[in-house]
Amino acid sequence: MKKLSFLLIFITTLIQCKKDNSTTDPSVCNIENARAVNATKVTITNGIWGTVSSMEGNCMPPTNPTYCKHCPVKRTIQVYQYTLQNQATPYGNSGVFFDSFSTALVAQTTADDDGFFQMNLPAGHYTIAIIENGKLYANGSDGFGGITAFTHTSGTQMLNLTMTYKAAF
Repeated sequence: MKKLSFLLIFITTLIQCKKDNSTTDPSVCNIENARAVNATKVTITNGIWGTVSSMEGNCMPPTNPTYCKHCPVKRTIQVYQYTLQNQATPYGNSGVFFDSFSTALVAQTTADDDGFFQMNLPAGHYTIAIIENGKLYANGSDGFGGITAFTHTSGTQMLNLTMTYKAAF
């Protein structure tokens, strides 16, 4: 009888200790929803707007939300004159973090808690970076040596920015 009681207590304990993998709150880390809401916040008439987000975890397709989190984040965004690799001071060996760019800072803004940002910009060819832990995060190249380059002509242009350095693909 003691063995049966012990077995029942053991099984009950195991059932109650089942790991809950639903720790991600969809209202906080639902990037599609955040982007849709952010699209309604645009008030500029000439410049860029978008959502800053961060991915972390195992994001290898097919992505499982319990392993890969893709959340909007509040960060400072800086736009510089078009910047080449040789005009940047790399930080470490990551290839995506920089201490500084030698080109001129054109505009700066801070995203809100939903990752939304917008800034007025004249037409031009630019480099964009996210400030992450005091460093410039820029994870793209245009194939010509330009760092996270984009061209703005006129009107409003959506430009979503995603930090992926904490994610595995």
